[in-house]
Amino acid sequence: MMRAMSPPWILMALATLLIIGCAGPGAPTPTPGGMAEVLPALALRGATVHEVVSGDAGCPGSTLRSNVARLDVSVAGDDARYAVYLFRWRRAADFAAAAGAFSDCVDEFVAEADGEVTIDGVEIAPWRAYGPGWSEELRLLIEEALSDLAGG
Repeated sequence: MMRAMSPPWILMALATLLIIGCAGPGAPTPTPGGMAEVLPALALRGATVHEVVSGDAGCPGSTLRSNVARLDVSVAGDDARYAVYLFRWRRAADFAAAAGAFSDCVDEFVAEADGEVTIDGVEIAPWRAYGPGWSEELRLLIEEALSDLAGG
């Protein structure tokens, strides 16, 4: 009894599909973490977040309210609470395009305080954060958390 053989072109097509399916376009690209990942990232480094207010950019004239949250944060061993205005952009082009608006917001914040504040900040794409009078420990903690969330 003779067995039916598949035409060679069918076997070749199946092999090609199998190779393409396994190889694919490469490994997926890392995606920066979002706002939901910030709180655990800060907590892992010893910060306590006491309050989160979405849309508070710290500057009334800002158009950046949709991608900002104000965090009231303290650090272990320090009784002070610090305001952290944390911004995140989804696309690199939007991050770059918003640099001027972010700078204007920080300037407006300083002007509202009659220039009597020292502003600290961190900028690690897709994140920008600023706040008045941060301790060096808090600034480093925020920098480490955002760096990890940004993918290193």
